[in-house]
Parts: sequence; C-alpha cells; structure tokens
Amino acid sequence: MATLKDVARLAGVNISTVSRALAGSPSISAATAQRVRAAADQLGYHPNLSARALSGKRTGVVALAVQDIMSPVWALLCGGVCDTVAARGGTVMLFTAQNESDYRERVLPALRSCGADGAVLALLFLDQQLQQLTEETGIKAVLAECRPRAGIPSVYADREEASYRACRHLIDVGCRDIALVTAPWFDHSYIEGCDRAAGGEVPHRVYSGEPTYQAGYQLGLALAADGPLPQGLVTVCDEQALGLQHAFLQNGVQVPQDCSVISLEDSMLAVATWPQLTAVSKPLYRIGARAADMLLDMLDGKTAASQVVHHQLTVRQSTSLR
Repeated sequence: MATLKDVARLAGVNISTVSRALAGSPSISAATAQRVRAAADQLGYHPNLSARALSGKRTGVVALAVQDIMSPVWALLCGGVCDTVAARGGTVMLFTAQNESDYRERVLPALRSCGADGAVLALLFLDQQLQQLTEETGIKAVLAECRPRAGIPSVYADREEASYRACRHLIDVGCRDIALVTAPWFDHSYIEGCDRAAGGEVPHRVYSGEPTYQAGYQLGLALAADGPLPQGLVTVCDEQALGLQHAFLQNGVQVPQDCSVISLEDSMLAVATWPQLTAVSKPLYRIGARAADMLLDMLDGKTAASQVVHHQLTVRQSTSLR
C-alpha cells in the first residue's frame, strides 16, 4: 500500500507538501498540487481518514445517517445533503439505522470511529435520550427532519403547522368527520395540529401504523369493510395514502367523492397515482441542503441554531368540495 512518503518521492517534494496539496491548501501552487495528485493517482494512494481524524485534521467527509434509504421521499433529503457537501468540496459517507437499538449499538459507535468530520442525522426515532447520548460522544452533528430535544441543532419542518393546514383544507372543502393516520414513533405535533384545526367542532380520530403502503392498504380495507368511513383522511406519508386509495378503489369507495385524502409529504408518488394526491409539501431536499450547510459552517467554527422550514399546500384531485 502506497504511503505519503512514496507519493512525496515520486512527486519530488517533501511529505508536508504532499499532505497540504492533497488537503487543498492554498499555500501550494497549482502546478505542484497537480504533480502531487498525479503521483498519488499513479501509486493508488488514498488518505487514511481515521489517521487524519486522530491527528485532529479535517478529512472532508460528512457522515449521513438515514432511516430508509429505499424511500423516494428520504432520497430527496439525501440528495440535498450530498449535493451541498459536494459543492463545498467534501464527500458523504452513508449509514442506515433501522431503529433505536440499531443506532445505539451499531451506528453511533461507527460514527465515532469512521473518520468523518461530522454527521447529518435524518432519523425520526431520535428521542431526547438518544440525542443526548449522541451529544455526549462529542460528534459534531446536525439533525435533519427531526425535532431537537437536546443540544444538537436541527433543520426540520413544522409538523403541527402541516397537519393544521391539511385538516383546515379538508374542513374548507366540507369534511365534517376527519381521521389522521400517523406512525408509532412520530411525536404528537401532527395530532396537536389536527386538534387545533378542528377546534372542538369537527369530529376527528387518530390511527397509528407503519408509514408504508402495506399498512395504508390494510387500514383502507378495514375502513371500507367495517367503517366508520371518514369524510377526510390525513396521512403522514404518501405511501400510506396510496395504500388507502388502492384499497378504497378495490372496494367501491370513491376518492374524493366518498372520502378525500391528503398527504403530508408530496414525493413523486403523489403524482404517480390517480387521483393525484393533494399534499402539504415537505421540502426535504431543502432540509437536507440546509442541514449540510449548517454542519459545514459549524466545522468552520460558526455557531448554529435550529431552523424551521414551512410547508406548501398543493391541491390535486384527491380532495374536492362535498
């Protein structure tokens, strides 16, 4: 395996020049930097990130931990992080964490030892205890689409505002019986938003299930068969909404004539079905980009404060006047 000394010998410079050239130091001339990079490429040299981290030097690597890399929704957030880090000359190292124990036992130790400068954590299940544990490790981190519960700053959407706007839209189109479909690890903000929109005048209920197509489909089957069928449904994700709509379609329930459906995500799935989903859009790409910028600014010594981003209502065919 090639070393810095090998690169320096081939490039005809000293080891410190190689180190500074590969780190992009402005003190190294363009010609020298090009000669060093050519020598490194010829020898197949790659910097040891762990060694750089142990020496207190920046590695240029940002860790990104996400819950569901297969989701087209979270792919938007990942894109925002990756594009922003790349634009600022860095590289992203990806981790996935399935649940609380997976994060605590496997991912968090890996984040400490992988040599990354810091981490963007896009994990909905990070409660106060896990956020405090992360903070205690000394990892520089920013949360993305996760409400801050400790001292780690976050960029996240206002969930109460989103569910409030969704429920108000359903009420405005004439729905007088509303149901919210949430997920087990989500906080109560979605419920609080619906409570505030209903104002004690419109009956509303809450169902909790996994944020998946299958869970939405099974709930749709149950509502269509046994009722009671609400006049309006709010789902926390597009996959739930699609599952509900398809179950309704198979059982003679018309959307929106019998039941209006609105989602709190607005991914590509929202327009890949019929009727297309009305949605309170969650700007996940922007959340990822802002979180990455915040982390990189922190690494440059700047202070950071949590930021709340706002949603936008997009009305499509899944809701209509009753």
